[in-house]
Amino acid sequence: DLKEEWKKYLQETEHHVEIMYELFDKFGLDSEVQTPGREVVHHLGESLVEAMNMAQESASAQAAELVACECVVLAETKDHLNWSLLSKYTEKAKGEEKKALKAACEEVEDQEDEHIYHSKGWCRELWLQSLGMPAVLPPPEEEKGVKTAIGAARAERQREEMLNKHH
Repeated sequence: DLKEEWKKYLQETEHHVEIMYELFDKFGLDSEVQTPGREVVHHLGESLVEAMNMAQESASAQAAELVACECVVLAETKDHLNWSLLSKYTEKAKGEEKKALKAACEEVEDQEDEHIYHSKGWCRELWLQSLGMPAVLPPPEEEKGVKTAIGAARAERQREEMLNKHH
């Protein structure tokens, strides 16, 4: 169920935020400093929430779900990029910094991969359904427990045979 999936993602994301605050504390950084980058990301996040609220108030349930799905994919794309960049930075870090960053990235990597690939799968299948086309729900990415780009590509290719099993 998509709602349950998103609730799980929210809980995991809240834990990822806690991990970042712990890293800030460990490195003596002020987690409350508002940089221009943080302000932009905050604005984007608020805009996505506003878009979902607008759709929920004025659109059909199906259209609101599609808007929410697209907003989640956009947010997860940014989140995935941020953790990927942090993971890349870890390669050049040294000592305790490297150790702490590596542990943080390893803890969240599979969850972030799941968030992005599964969200994209849900979005694709819900859009296909809304267009009157056969959809695989839950999507193949969900069914196959995809956590890699290669796995996502395989799951999408396998959707046709999954579709035939469901119909």
